[in-house]
Amino acid sequence: MNSTRTVAGAPLLIPTSWLKWGGWCLLVSIFISGFFFRFAPATLSGSMQQELSLTATALGIVASMHFWVYTLMQVPAGIFTDSVGVRNGGLIGGTVTSIGALCFGFAPNLVVLLVGSALMGLGLSAVFVALMTYNATWFSSDRHSLVMGTTMLLAALGSVIAQSPTAHLLNWFSWRDIVLFFGGLTFLASSCLVVFCRDAPKRRQEHSTKSKAIVHQLLQGNRGVLRSSQVWLLFLCVAATNGTLYAFLGLWAAPLLIDGFGLQPTQAAQYATIALIVYGVGSLFAGWAADRIGAKKPVIVTAALISATVWGVMAFAEWSPGWGAMVLFVLLGLSGGQVSVIFSATKEAVALQNVGFATALVNMGAFLAAALVQSGFGIILDIVSVAEKGTGPSLQSYQFALILPLIISGLGVIASLFLRDQPHK
Repeated sequence: MNSTRTVAGAPLLIPTSWLKWGGWCLLVSIFISGFFFRFAPATLSGSMQQELSLTATALGIVASMHFWVYTLMQVPAGIFTDSVGVRNGGLIGGTVTSIGALCFGFAPNLVVLLVGSALMGLGLSAVFVALMTYNATWFSSDRHSLVMGTTMLLAALGSVIAQSPTAHLLNWFSWRDIVLFFGGLTFLASSCLVVFCRDAPKRRQEHSTKSKAIVHQLLQGNRGVLRSSQVWLLFLCVAATNGTLYAFLGLWAAPLLIDGFGLQPTQAAQYATIALIVYGVGSLFAGWAADRIGAKKPVIVTAALISATVWGVMAFAEWSPGWGAMVLFVLLGLSGGQVSVIFSATKEAVALQNVGFATALVNMGAFLAAALVQSGFGIILDIVSVAEKGTGPSLQSYQFALILPLIISGLGVIASLFLRDQPHK
């Protein structure tokens, strides 16, 4: 089956299967770049701080700005993408992301860095919704779980690239060169969406009707979602595991290992790299485990307990680089892999027509927690460092700051214990 597209006024025949997989590959490519931008500050922080004279507080605010905007834009991005369609949503979101990367890469001061970080968060919120909608409309229900697992696994590749590979690239390129390169790739992939991506036929037919329906649901039907204790418990669970994970691996893991233990940037990046690989693979394993035992609560509770235990050990126990530290980072990555189970539990907790809103609401928990931890961590570091009258943050300063993710993860453990396993819908 072929589909006729018009490019520069001339008709162009493109097989529907090419459009299906071409659009998916392009959206996933932008999504991978988004994960890179989200986790790169951890590896680039030293170079950025040195060149722009950033304090720990300023660095935390720069990194967290991405998460603040991404969090606030989850629901509006859903309405926007449903209004303009998947292709246009991905195109506009990807273009805004690349503009943000351009601002970030050329930033002469803190203000422009903040603008760049905010624009990347803004654009990627639309890309996320476009990709999730694309998966739901182009792939049959019996393949949707596999496609979603593959999507998240590939997305984790972007976060892995942001660690050890980027640390090695810093030996030959500046942090600005690296950011601008990925910004250029994002713009190229976004531009190609014009030719190789479109809404599914059924989606196009329901476009105008669904846009109005979503607005009505937000005003009427989704009130039940906001009153659902199960949804808010899942909100806390994903904040406790994935929010703290994103914040730490996305910014503070490498500085902790460098300042606290004297590791080289390339050595420090290896720990986060392993954690993120485990996170990506764990997203597939957690879904399999939940299906195998026929229940989601045990998986979520176990992940919450692992997360809280790791933060507790890092904050209060004596540990050092080596196998012990590697085990801690592996467990941390494993604790975040159950995010797919949380989204599946969210789907079962609400009516079918409210799944989109509920998923966006729960997803906000992860990024709200990440924003709070990234900014709060930096503020704590600066306050404790001044009190210690040192030249920079010490290991004790970082351990004191680690109490913040520990508290959040503790709330997640409590929330997970009150969850209810729901029947499949």
